Amino acid sequence: MRRGTGARGAAVVAVALVAGFALTVRAAAAQGSTPALLAFVSNEASHSVSVVDLDARRVVATIDVGGRARGIQAAPGGRVVYVAVSDDSPTVESSADAIVALDVATLRVTGRLEAGTDPEQLAVSTDGKKIFATNEDAGTATVIDLRSRKTLSSAVVGIEPEGVAASPDGKWVYVTAETSNSVSMIDARTAKVVGNVLVDVRPRAVAFSPDSRRAYVTAEIGGSLTVLDTRRHAVAGTVALEGNAGKPVGVVASRDGKRVFVANGARGVVSVVDAGTMRVTQSVRVGSRPWGIALSPNGALLVTADGMSDEVSLIDTRTLAVVGRVAVGQRPWGVAIVGVASAKR
Repeated sequence: MRRGTGARGAAVVAVALVAGFALTVRAAAAQGSTPALLAFVSNEASHSVSVVDLDARRVVATIDVGGRARGIQAAPGGRVVYVAVSDDSPTVESSADAIVALDVATLRVTGRLEAGTDPEQLAVSTDGKKIFATNEDAGTATVIDLRSRKTLSSAVVGIEPEGVAASPDGKWVYVTAETSNSVSMIDARTAKVVGNVLVDVRPRAVAFSPDSRRAYVTAEIGGSLTVLDTRRHAVAGTVALEGNAGKPVGVVASRDGKRVFVANGARGVVSVVDAGTMRVTQSVRVGSRPWGIALSPNGALLVTADGMSDEVSLIDTRTLAVVGRVAVGQRPWGVAIVGVASAKR
């Protein structure tokens, strides 16, 4: 059931933080200084999103989203961040189930979009016109039109779908399914499922390479990273991660496509995979149970949501050193990073 996160005192503090930060951003812009780089962190247990100023390395706002917050992604352009919200206990239907829209300039909730039951993760299409949300309990992916804010369709995918990503070239949306150990391929234009492929055990997250030719899928129980050839919608290889017992979840590819970063929850590390050799080249120790992972727009900073230590870890992608840790809400799950400068254009 939903936790009581809307206490009057907490709400007043949150509003004050948001208002103060918005004024700070406007003042910085007026003076010509570089606005902050912000990480939006979904906190599963505290039903909130923490907004972290990555330059100052501190939380500048906490936004109550009214339910269990998990998948989170910024829309193209960085003006809006969307977070998947559901009830604490999976049900057929709950008033908490929604995709919540957050305005980056004001750090306020601007709307709730119906997204089927128990939405877990979401992907915004490359053109910014649609959201694809996975419905874990229903075995479907709901497609939402962002102009009308209405549901367009619902596609049947695998059992317990979770991860979802849109290819940079705008052609495909891939959806992972934990229980059927499969990935479904959806045509982004028609929103129809065009194929399915089996991968390693309990696939969690999926990320595309910058050129859209590959998709990387983490297998939590398999302890591996499956590499998919998107031209053939077929498995191209499998990367064994440290000891095959890391329980990998989050995954992201570097901006140049040469490296893949994997959050290994059970081992508390980020595995760095060489995309050419498909081998692990280094491990970076972060907090406890890293789940979500994201890169800054310029690719210089990597941020992990460390679910059991209630913090995020900041990694310099050049040196692969942890350069900071910031305490956030309870059980941080996902991360989305935006630059305020681009969001305000």
